[in-house]
Amino acid sequence: MKLKLSGLALAIAILGSSPVNAGVVKVWGEAPYGLSHSVMNNFYNGLSGHSSSIATGTLDTVNLSGVNLLWATQPSNAYTSAELTTMGNFLAGGGRIAFMGEHGSGLAVDENNRINAALSALGGTITIHNNNALDGGFRSAGVGDGQILSHALTAGVNTYEYAAFAPLTISGTAEALMLGEQLFLGNPSIMMAYQNIGPGSIFLITDQNVWDNDPTWGSFDNERMFENLLSGNTGAPPVNGVPEPASLALIGIGLAGLGAMRRRKNA
Repeated sequence: MKLKLSGLALAIAILGSSPVNAGVVKVWGEAPYGLSHSVMNNFYNGLSGHSSSIATGTLDTVNLSGVNLLWATQPSNAYTSAELTTMGNFLAGGGRIAFMGEHGSGLAVDENNRINAALSALGGTITIHNNNALDGGFRSAGVGDGQILSHALTAGVNTYEYAAFAPLTISGTAEALMLGEQLFLGNPSIMMAYQNIGPGSIFLITDQNVWDNDPTWGSFDNERMFENLLSGNTGAPPVNGVPEPASLALIGIGLAGLGAMRRRKNA
């Protein structure tokens, strides 16, 4: 049986299955433990259809207009109220923030605590637990071993290279994306999680080693994971109930196709 789709139905089908093709990244924050902002920036600039830049200064002075994903790395100082307001406004506009911490056992304890405070202020329910570093040394998480959980944000990610991380706990609407090998408090440990805050989304990773082998990840799918953070489907509602411009364009194409089909039928 041949299935026929109208132009509108085809556009809706495309919207439901495809991430936005282009995205803009801003890399911002401190990197006291050797995380390379240049590596992160070059990675996104090397992806077709995406662009990235590095920001300096306090976040409230950074132009986030048109930015889709903000990487907020290890803060050397507590976020100011102005910076938290900027983050809140960015999320309210549909932006995504990826926080990068560290394993928190004698390293980045204060930075992790500052991230925890920011997450709470933004309405998040994800928490980093310091002094509990798990899975020391480089390791591989996989779909087959149950560490990479099934989600639109992990689509195409079959293996992922990582090292020691600080475990996370989640509640409310927060969701785990990846698990560690060791248990935490008798339960599977969470090493990557995300949460939708209104139309925006926050991501949390506590292991900067996941970037160490870029751009030679080889058989690992870290590259796909970090692109998914930018353009994968988070399930967040649209801003003020209005679809994003790319979605509107696809619907317009569908309507145009539907009109053409009707004209051919009338003829």
